[in-house]
Amino acid sequence: MICSTIQSIDKALVARRFAHARNTYGREALVQQQVAEKMLRLLTKHACPSAAAHNGEGNTRSLSGNASPFRHIVEFGCGTGCYSRLLLHALQPETLLLNDLCPEMRECICDLLPAGEPLPHRPLLYDDKVELYGAKVPLEKAKVPLYGTPLISPTVSFLPCDAETLDFPQGTDLITSCSTLQWFADTERFFTRCHRFLSDGGILAFSTFGKRNMQEIHTLTGHGLEYFSLEELKALLSSRFEVLYAEEEIVSLPFGTPLEVLQHLRQTGVTGTEKRVWTRGRLQSFCEEYIRMYGKDDRSVSLTYHPIYVIARKRGKTK
Repeated sequence: MICSTIQSIDKALVARRFAHARNTYGREALVQQQVAEKMLRLLTKHACPSAAAHNGEGNTRSLSGNASPFRHIVEFGCGTGCYSRLLLHALQPETLLLNDLCPEMRECICDLLPAGEPLPHRPLLYDDKVELYGAKVPLEKAKVPLYGTPLISPTVSFLPCDAETLDFPQGTDLITSCSTLQWFADTERFFTRCHRFLSDGGILAFSTFGKRNMQEIHTLTGHGLEYFSLEELKALLSSRFEVLYAEEEIVSLPFGTPLEVLQHLRQTGVTGTEKRVWTRGRLQSFCEEYIRMYGKDDRSVSLTYHPIYVIARKRGKTK
């Protein structure tokens, strides 16, 4: 049984931490890079044949053919664009809508967007209601551009806002993400929204992290996200999606000292739940306890990551 599917997330704090780390994320986020590469391999292996068989048009699509198996793709939580570049190169969709909580991430994906075109203050073509991060629109409704008239270019567009409030373009073939879902407040509601916007037989593919993720930090500080287990995620999906593939793994990232662990977390931006000040005394106690509980003979330590991969296909309409 799932006790609660809702967690309290300070999205403004999360956005600030990731925005601050955007220039160091690519260097430090080694696990997230590996997860993105594996997610794409799994997606092309387990979802592309399904997309071909269930595209609703009676046509067969494949990566080796002229047409992409996914014409219209949305990536939520695109961040610095690691997974975005893989998607664009491998799947070559007609449209790719990139979304992130941080407007500053546009700097990191500018190579994917037309040069010299600033982000408009308002979308050019409207669909449905969306809450823009960092902006209040009391009179005019900020909305998502429809496919065929993207916000930035004919192929790739970028929309900074909270993905939990974003109405994706109707008829999206693939909604996907890497290492983002764990930051959501209401995962079950988000899955319901994805089902609504996906095309018939559309694919929801994501990686997230499980309950053992950064267990050392949670044990020593008492802070951390409320992660779902793989079975809990499958249960949340079951009424609206057929799970085509699901996997989890444990990755141990080595560090010379506990201080290096904290620096790694800060430089990847994943400190969005920690609000306490790190005094000298607190830092010393943290390092001593980390070594005592998790240190090796040479006093080096490691940090646990618990990646989860899920690929699911939209079921028919539910009552």
